[in-house]
Amino acid sequence: MNTTSTVTHYNFSAIQLDALREIGNVGAGNAATALGQLLDKVVMIDVPRVQLLSLDTLNTSDFLKEPKEISLAIYSKILGPLQGGLLVLFSKNDSLRMSDLLLKKTAGTTALLTLVDMSALSETAYILCCSYLNAVGQILNLQDLTPIIPQVAVDNIDNINKVLVKKFVGNEISHIMSTENYIIIEDIALTIFITLLLEQESVKKAFEILGM
Repeated sequence: MNTTSTVTHYNFSAIQLDALREIGNVGAGNAATALGQLLDKVVMIDVPRVQLLSLDTLNTSDFLKEPKEISLAIYSKILGPLQGGLLVLFSKNDSLRMSDLLLKKTAGTTALLTLVDMSALSETAYILCCSYLNAVGQILNLQDLTPIIPQVAVDNIDNINKVLVKKFVGNEISHIMSTENYIIIEDIALTIFITLLLEQESVKKAFEILGM
C-alpha cells in the first residue's frame, strides 16, 4: 500500500498536508467504525495518501494505484458547502467476498454480482460515506455535509480514472484533492478503498476554516 503524501500544482505546507491527512484519517476511521459495527468485525485503516490532481491530465500513474483492477466503483456526490464526493472501490474478488458477508452467505458462494448484491454493496458504501462526512463535518464545523444517493459503476481502472471521475465531479471542476484510504477487515484480509475528492476551492475553504 502506498502511504506517500504528494501534491502537484499548488505548494501546500507540511502542516497543511498533515491537516488533510488527519481529515482523511478521522473520516476513514469513522467509516471503519461504522463498518465494524455493521459486520461485527475488527476493521482497520491505513495511512492516507494525499494528492492534488488535474482532471485534464488524470491518468493511472496519478490516481487509484490500488486495486489494480476495479470491479465495483460507488460514488456519492457531496451536498453542502464543499464540492466533491466520496468514491468507494472494491476489487473484483473483494466485492464478491463482501457480498457474502453482507448477505450472510457462506464464504465463496457469490461468483457473480447480482442486482441484489450490488444493492447491498451500494447501501454499505452509502453508510461509509455518511460516516466519513459526519466526521469531516465535525472537524470543519460544517454540519450540513451530506452524500447523495450513490451511483454505481462496474468498470476497469483506466475507465474509472479517465471517464467516471470527471463525469461524477462535473466539468466545472478542474482539480481535485484526493485523500485515499484503505479500510481493512482484518480476519478475512478484505480491503475497501475509499477516497475523498474535493474541488480546489473547497480545499482552500477547509484551510480557511482550520486557520491555515
